[in-house]
Amino acid sequence: MDAMGLEKRISTTNEAGLIAILYEALIHNFTSGIAAIHEEDYETLNRITNHSRDILAELLVQFSGDDEISSNLREINFYINRLITEGEYERDPSLFETSIEVLTPICEGFQQLEIKEEPKSVTGLTYGKNHLDEHTLKGNRSFEG
Repeated sequence: MDAMGLEKRISTTNEAGLIAILYEALIHNFTSGIAAIHEEDYETLNRITNHSRDILAELLVQFSGDDEISSNLREINFYINRLITEGEYERDPSLFETSIEVLTPICEGFQQLEIKEEPKSVTGLTYGKNHLDEHTLKGNRSFEG
């Protein structure tokens, strides 16, 4: 997805969609990490794993609750962090592949929730004769008057 498409998706999605975007970014990073190992580009691999840790830290904040789902997702994210740390240190692409296998069903689950739940708000720009305004429609996605 290009930057413009990602920006539009972020601005129009719901909470589940935002989580899905984070998991999609992790999976993309791990695919890039595998390629960096094969190309012996360890500087890029280091950048990728650091960015992945930043995403995992954000996910830890998002799932900081005491409920069972948050607790389970935190444990999975800690496990993924361990895998990518070992994968970078040992330069072992199979650990990144395992991370992808673990995260793909979680990502797909949040993608399904994104589709089923309504977005928090719809934002856009309205054009006047001499000005440009931002407009937000809460709740209902209909633009009928």
